[in-house]
Amino acid sequence: MPDIGSIAVGLSSIKTALDITKDFRNIDNSFKNAEMKSKLIDLMDALSDAKLALYDVRDENLELREQIKTLKKKLTQKDEIIFRDGHYYRAEAVEGKPDGPFCSNCYSDNEKLILLEPTPGGLKRLGKYLCPKCNRPTN
Repeated sequence: MPDIGSIAVGLSSIKTALDITKDFRNIDNSFKNAEMKSKLIDLMDALSDAKLALYDVRDENLELREQIKTLKKKLTQKDEIIFRDGHYYRAEAVEGKPDGPFCSNCYSDNEKLILLEPTPGGLKRLGKYLCPKCNRPTN
């Protein structure tokens, strides 16, 4: 994962490219064609390094933004979920989403809201609900 060093590399490459560009301004007729080509190659290398470093920074920025979004969602979800009678429920009803009960095992382990299903007839002695994800029966 890129860090502040990537930014420094990118900025350094841009500075080098600008310095080479200034050298082009000062070129006089005494420069040979080969020297000019060499400077042009240096310029292209510096700009390429800057481009790659800045792409790394952009990718890291996007990744960090996604992590922030995910963490904010988790924090909001924690405020909206309450534990009652051995199960998790929504503190307030959300239109189009079930209120619960949700599996306490799945939420505690993975922070996933898995809606519990009524236990099928022959298995009712195991518990009132059954988690479709972890198959844990509960009352």
